[in-house]
Amino acid sequence: MNRPIYYAYPQAYAPNPHQLYYRNEDVERKEAPVMPKNVMYTTSVELKFIEHFTQHKGLMVSITTTVGKLVGLLEDVFIDHVVLEIQGKKHYIRVCEIVYFEKAESK
Repeated sequence: MNRPIYYAYPQAYAPNPHQLYYRNEDVERKEAPVMPKNVMYTTSVELKFIEHFTQHKGLMVSITTTVGKLVGLLEDVFIDHVVLEIQGKKHYIRVCEIVYFEKAESK
């Protein structure tokens, strides 16, 4: 068994010079855009907290958030945010970021 020893890869693994590994032309995608089905959006709802906000709608309130304190007119209350008007500018504050609120003191 005096075979010559072949130290390189066998021919089956040798690269084929005629095989293209890239394309020069633009390839168009044939897939159509698909909207995902059964998407469910969730939010935490604090009904009693929202109810208290609704009772103060139209009044001057002081809202303390996780980043600071805002004082203004409570314009509207939604299930996930409140609208606070401060000096003619509307601020939309997420309920989950509110620590507490109180009726603002009149000057």
